Amino acid sequence: MKISLRHLAYFRALCTHGHFGHAADAANVSQPALSVKIQELEEILQAPLIDRTVRPFRPTPYGHRILEQANRILLEVEALEDSARQQRGVEGPFTLGIIPTVAPYLLPAAIPLIHARLPALDLQIREGTTDEVLEELDQGKLDACIIATEVQSPQWHQSELFADRFLLAIEAGQAAELGLKDGQIALSDIAPLKLLLLSEGHCLRDQAKSFCQYATQETLNQIGASSLQTLAGLAAAGYGATLIPEIAFEDTRAKGPLAVLRIATPEPERTISFVSKSHMEKTMDSSALEQIFAEAGRQKTKETREILASR
Repeated sequence: MKISLRHLAYFRALCTHGHFGHAADAANVSQPALSVKIQELEEILQAPLIDRTVRPFRPTPYGHRILEQANRILLEVEALEDSARQQRGVEGPFTLGIIPTVAPYLLPAAIPLIHARLPALDLQIREGTTDEVLEELDQGKLDACIIATEVQSPQWHQSELFADRFLLAIEAGQAAELGLKDGQIALSDIAPLKLLLLSEGHCLRDQAKSFCQYATQETLNQIGASSLQTLAGLAAAGYGATLIPEIAFEDTRAKGPLAVLRIATPEPERTISFVSKSHMEKTMDSSALEQIFAEAGRQKTKETREILASR
């Protein structure tokens, strides 16, 4: 048997804490597993490394010499890992999943910034529903993903990028007939409208249904659309009303006689977030990429709010 980094790490933890249980907790391992590794290390070196006659436990004289060497080795390995982490996420291939209700609006704003600030990064995009991108992230097919729902699992690391408010889109003539006024629309006002939703599997569908709790099954339209552009076009044609996020405002307001109106405070919103596997934080630094997407998203929402406020 050869000495492994795990042997050295567990030995260092025991020397630091002087207690098998505390060392095991610090190393995120069971106490029996840590004890076994300490015994294995002593067998490999054919000498006792821990003085077990005192409390707290401390290294023997020979153990002190081994601890010094272990510290040097582990520090060098940690420096190597840190160096690799600093490069992973800022250069080379990086595969990102992103949901369809975000991708067409956020990517055009973010890509120029990525090219300018992370020129060595080879960003590869995979568009899919929330369930699809999370599954591919779990399978290791993606490095990270951008979604609009909260994930409740310790296996995911989720960081907020920006808040994206919802706007009501309806044919201008219908809005006038119903007396809908910008910034004064209550969610209860939407109840009698035929609300157009995306097809099953899109998180925006579920978010719209949760916001419009006053709507009935009859007014929730089941058209099976897969894009916000389709919904905006149908709304402009007088087929119904829909909710669109702020980042999609510029792309949808040109859809014929479409009125895009703010909802009364508190305005419903979704949180756009960046998700990666929790353990990948140690091997990947995606902070610069996250900052770019956050900046691009906030700029898009800021521009929309300024346009709406100036009308």
